[in-house]
Amino acid sequence: MIDPRGRRGTSWDAPFLFLVVIHAASGPGCFAADAPNIVFVIADDLGWNDVGFHGSNQVPTPNIDALAYNGIILNSHYVQPTSSPSRASLFTGKYAIKLGMQGSSLLPGEKRSLPEGKLMPEYFKELGYSTYLVGKWHLGYSKWNETPTFRGFDHHYGFYNGHTSYFDYVGTKTYDGIDYHGFDMRRDGVPSFEDAGHYATDAFTDYSVRVIQEHDTSKPLFLMLTHLAVHAGNTGKLLEAPQEAIDKLRHIEDANRRTYAAMVTKLDESLGTLVETLESKKMLQNTVIVFITDNGAATVAPQFKNWGSNYPLRGVKNTLFEGGIRSVAFIYSPLLIQSGRVSKDLMHITDWLPTLYTAANGDIANLGPEIDGIDQWASMVYDLPSPRNDILLNINEKTRNAALRFYNWKLIVGTSMNGTYNDYYGEAVMGVISETSYNGSAVFDSKAGRVIRQVSYTPLTETEYLQLRAEARVARLDAKAKKNPCDPAGGEVCLYDIPNDPCEENDLAKYFPSVVRRMKRALVEYRKSLVPQLEEAVDIENAAPRLFGFTWNPWLDCKDAVCTIPV
Repeated sequence: MIDPRGRRGTSWDAPFLFLVVIHAASGPGCFAADAPNIVFVIADDLGWNDVGFHGSNQVPTPNIDALAYNGIILNSHYVQPTSSPSRASLFTGKYAIKLGMQGSSLLPGEKRSLPEGKLMPEYFKELGYSTYLVGKWHLGYSKWNETPTFRGFDHHYGFYNGHTSYFDYVGTKTYDGIDYHGFDMRRDGVPSFEDAGHYATDAFTDYSVRVIQEHDTSKPLFLMLTHLAVHAGNTGKLLEAPQEAIDKLRHIEDANRRTYAAMVTKLDESLGTLVETLESKKMLQNTVIVFITDNGAATVAPQFKNWGSNYPLRGVKNTLFEGGIRSVAFIYSPLLIQSGRVSKDLMHITDWLPTLYTAANGDIANLGPEIDGIDQWASMVYDLPSPRNDILLNINEKTRNAALRFYNWKLIVGTSMNGTYNDYYGEAVMGVISETSYNGSAVFDSKAGRVIRQVSYTPLTETEYLQLRAEARVARLDAKAKKNPCDPAGGEVCLYDIPNDPCEENDLAKYFPSVVRRMKRALVEYRKSLVPQLEEAVDIENAAPRLFGFTWNPWLDCKDAVCTIPV
């Protein structure tokens, strides 16, 4: 049925809907047993064009697709252009500029860390949740009190730096021509050498499965699974996947792209296993699953390129074009009344803290007035208009570039990396990406697809999957359409109508000067709250892994390899 706003779903009586929404906003009381479990999954450097529900026929992602179709595909979900800034915004609900985290990601042996202040897991602990971080941290570890178990997580299994290798968990960083190698995999701060040889995606999935299986269901679970996949690893072995996974993708001609695709399929398997485990534990009906990527794929890069594809979006990781900051994202939960749809409403990574806090029956007044995130829970549950109409995409005072979304408009001022990666990548770099036909039956019969049919009163059909897939795709302008290229590297200010020009091909700045002026003024206002970027102080002489049993380890409050976690 079509409602008056043209959205698919149940027709609601207006007064009744008003009362329901008011009830949802106020919450039924903070009883832990009533609060939903939250499983928040972050893929690393996953490309827009590397999931089936956005139109890719090349990389099979049946479990991801099944969850996306049966949930809400978030087609206008924005993040920061790199990892640490995105995670900082997620955990705090604040724009990165308010934290001094708007620049580059943290490096191994660097003193920077996420500033002090209450983080997402701490808020959920106060609501009675058991909190777990599985996988990547990347928000500082020069001191023990900067590490996950001192920032609100009951347990952490994973690594501290931006990446490590997928099998041996050795992270390598080169400073002044010297390679520094260190083991980077821990269980609650203790190096987990015994896990070497276990493929990272599988290791994190297996740990998460045990967490769910052993969870005391009298308390709600907050599980954040932040995968290493599909970030590139160390120089010399950028991409790693089990050979049997690679061998299933022989239709992909480029060997690097094939390995990358295998890494994506392992990520997809992880989602299917998690959903299956939640259902076997009888937890799925009261669980909210969120899936996002922290930034766009690094199709090409000076280092750590991963052969992912953001095409047809423009740009890559590190840029403020859509390919760098428009994130693959969806939410799935049986608690969503109006699911099975594509949302094109604006959403920012900062919104997850207030949104999930409300879902957990928390009072968002407890989050304080300084957060930038907006509560979108009622909008998601009932398909109401989003309360967000603008997003500060970033201001980087060092590189002198910035971007802003305002309703349908996007303004870009300045450029990233001297404009080196302002073009279109994916197909444009790797040649025409070979495709197979999309296998809707594989989505329908995937682990996630089968489980969803068991728990859903109105499961979607394969035909409905294909309809949603078509709606979630974006495309470049027709070859005959008017285009006005804009390159901010040349000093131009670029203005785009994103809903009609998602691939940023037609600059409208000269046609709408009043819009440009208004958005520039908004950037000036945002600039007033900017905290200068934290000093990028690499202390490798004191942080060198050889000083700590060849591990990347907190060093400012440690002197040698026997340094232990303070009690």
